Amino acid sequence: MFSFFKNWFGKEQGELKQELQEEAAIDINELSDAEADVEKSASPQAAGSGKVHTELSLHPLWEQELDAEKKYTLRFLQAELPDMVRGMISVTGFSMIPQPNGLTVTMFFRNSLDHPVRFKNLRLAIYLDDKPFARMRVDLSEMGAIPPRSSRPWELLFPEETFLHDNFTFKRWKVVMKAGKSSHVWPNHLELDPEMEKRMTERQKDRLEALTHSLPPIPANTVQVTGFDIAMAKDGRLVAGLLFRNGLREMYQPDKVRITISDTDGDVVAKGTVDASVVRVKPGHSRPWLIVFPPSAVKKPNANLRRWVLDVE
Repeated sequence: MFSFFKNWFGKEQGELKQELQEEAAIDINELSDAEADVEKSASPQAAGSGKVHTELSLHPLWEQELDAEKKYTLRFLQAELPDMVRGMISVTGFSMIPQPNGLTVTMFFRNSLDHPVRFKNLRLAIYLDDKPFARMRVDLSEMGAIPPRSSRPWELLFPEETFLHDNFTFKRWKVVMKAGKSSHVWPNHLELDPEMEKRMTERQKDRLEALTHSLPPIPANTVQVTGFDIAMAKDGRLVAGLLFRNGLREMYQPDKVRITISDTDGDVVAKGTVDASVVRVKPGHSRPWLIVFPPSAVKKPNANLRRWVLDVE
């Protein structure tokens, strides 16, 4: 705990200010009951145009453990944060330190409501230069209730398994909250068919897992299909790997799907209606499926497949 202070002492106040990252704010009403709880005696208020100035609020343990100089540093950083729009909650990162097992990230959780807010299970993401780098759902119940118009610092470890890639080269970073009532879903749970899994190497499984985490969220109540591999066999068959991503609230069970594959030149390489009754994708899950076009369904055997376009109906 408090590992972020190791990097700070000896710095000027202007340098400390530069540690503050971009704020990510959302309307409190976008969070589900499982993600945040507003004081029971009050109803969530709508966001408005009025601005709210926040004050530092320390968890009792932080209040007990930190000396006066460290508290002053946090109070200075909090004072540099911008005023908030009323009715919003936000997160602002101010320290990110590599660890042997991940990244320690310290941030201010901010509350511009007139009532205390208690965070529960919240989805957080780290973005490097506006691209997702790590995602995880975290239990924030130990942080306690954030008083009205207050900012509370908190430290979290993003373990290596939450990383979407290994690229640490960046100029800017920020922490982002993902709201459960938002209009998009992130089907990041990969599920493999047992028979398909038996034929896959560990490297192929790792590639699919990485793909599942790197793809962007999809609109809620939709299903999207992404092509992840393609090859023309020597006997003229075309084999394509498809990743079904389910943003519905129920199991996705297609009967038949119509598939069209085009090449770099925009020419149709293969198309046809395929029996998809074996495909079963749980809500919030992604599931790969291999489709094989016989030579008779391949319209352009010499197609350039370095880049290809998949259309599924």
